[in-house]
Amino acid sequence: MALGLYGAGAIRHSDAVQTASAEDADAPTDKNAAPAKNEPVTDPAALARLGVKTAAVTTTVASQMTDGFARGLDVGPLAAIVAEADAARAAAAASQAEASRLEALYRQDVSASRRSVEAARALALADAARTRLAEQRVGLEFGSGLSRLGPGAIRQLVSEIAAGHAALVRIDIPGAMLAPGTVVEIGEPGSALTVRVLGAAATADARLQSAGVLAIVRGPLARQAQAGRILPARAATGVASSGMLVPREAIVRFQGRMWVFRQNGKAFERIALDDPQSTPQGWIVRGGLKAGDVIAVSGATGLLALDAGGAVAEAEGD
Repeated sequence: MALGLYGAGAIRHSDAVQTASAEDADAPTDKNAAPAKNEPVTDPAALARLGVKTAAVTTTVASQMTDGFARGLDVGPLAAIVAEADAARAAAAASQAEASRLEALYRQDVSASRRSVEAARALALADAARTRLAEQRVGLEFGSGLSRLGPGAIRQLVSEIAAGHAALVRIDIPGAMLAPGTVVEIGEPGSALTVRVLGAAATADARLQSAGVLAIVRGPLARQAQAGRILPARAATGVASSGMLVPREAIVRFQGRMWVFRQNGKAFERIALDDPQSTPQGWIVRGGLKAGDVIAVSGATGLLALDAGGAVAEAEGD
């Protein structure tokens, strides 16, 4: 009878449960908040309704993640540079061909003066210089990492961006030196994707004075990385550390702390996580769990409602 009334109380607070959704946000800021109730959940009927699924936690090693941001770049100037370079290459090819033709006629002493040959050579050299300058502008205005892609790849990138299939972003992570090929996570946790650094950006950030890098975003996130849009970014920059890997969907946030529900026989008990560290794979914790512990990876929000009862509604004001 007591368990029935306990479950009924949890149902009355089902609306408030929505605020205690699975944690995808930053680490908790208040570790001293007093937990509410925290009694093992044992009601078999309630567990069945929640559809609780479990998995064992494993040990993992990950580097310290540093936060920054990624900003979508306006590629209009890049498209103009590509068009200018294509036009310069076409002009250089035409002038070089004309110079070769006049030189052949001059050698055969057929209707070509030495002056016309020299003029054609000068024009060919000038067009070649304009071509080199147009190609170098990519590196000068955007960065050496982008220019290393080559004219063909850059032209293809501009076409993909115009079609909405890709985006060029600048990544700034204060205090970090990101080498070409470094993996960076862009986007909100749970829906983020990883990109590889192309190379250094041409300029520093005016406010942060950080050395930014460039990367190409492809896939669904490309449409969100519009010119001027700011997205969160994270990169591994610290010393590797080990701990228990906890899936994001297993974590609930309540009263300023992060919790998981560990299975103990037929019951689930709420366990506080100490010093959790966000990684692309999930959260790494160094206390509260050990390898092999079985935790709820689905239905954790409902377990919190049964466990904390009315305190979940009070958590809305935390």
